[in-house]
Amino acid sequence: MITTIALDLDNTLLNANKEISSENERVLKQLHHDGKRIVLCTGRPIQGIQKLLKQLALFEAGDYAITFNGGLVQHNQTQTVLDQTTLNKTNVAALYADAQVRNYPLDVIGPDQVYSLTALGKSDYEDFMGNALNFSDVTFDELPDNQNFGKVVCSAPADKIKEVRAGLPGALTDMLHIVPSRPELLEFLPKDVNKARGLTQLMAHFDESLENVMAFGDEENDYEMIEQVGVGVAMGNAIPKIKKVATAETLSNTEDGVAAYLKSYFNLD
Repeated sequence: MITTIALDLDNTLLNANKEISSENERVLKQLHHDGKRIVLCTGRPIQGIQKLLKQLALFEAGDYAITFNGGLVQHNQTQTVLDQTTLNKTNVAALYADAQVRNYPLDVIGPDQVYSLTALGKSDYEDFMGNALNFSDVTFDELPDNQNFGKVVCSAPADKIKEVRAGLPGALTDMLHIVPSRPELLEFLPKDVNKARGLTQLMAHFDESLENVMAFGDEENDYEMIEQVGVGVAMGNAIPKIKKVATAETLSNTEDGVAAYLKSYFNLD
């Protein structure tokens, strides 16, 4: 039985204006009222999704979010950490060394702010995130030594992202899980961290498994989640790799694809 609905955000639940449509909101609130867990699964930190959590009213006792692409499982209301896997400055240093040589920007996401390593050039990540997160422009030496980080991102044009990914040295690919969350954003995560791992930890908390999860996604960072859950749904705009492993396909994110599939599956009005 499906007890939990896991949702990627960009180009899945969110439309072209980066908003949850009124129809998606209506259907998800109906299912939540009927007892289904609604779990936002995103690369963003929880501070970056507060507006969306409020819109969907996901602040009840059983409401959690999967953030940092599975690296952090956190209670929405209390922000109590259920499970966490992080990077440290040594990890960032190895990545920074490659970025210096091959000339690509990096933003390091901490627990309460984003550190833009401006010696590499300012990326457009701050513009993309808007006011959802606090940003600080720092040198690598100014990056806190005693802090853990959820992830590092490279935000750049799609051609540059392909170039960066293709040229990464084996030492980095062995140390990190490196995956795009959209064509213009490459994410550097702790090894073995993905959304399926975060969901596994959350479902174990409820004495359930991934078989009880229906998940929606569109990009490569959704792959493990879509492949491993009970019902994996690819958006109509999903990349072929996601559609290949999905259980089902729905309409695109601009056509309320999440709501359309949920209404059909759960026989909703």
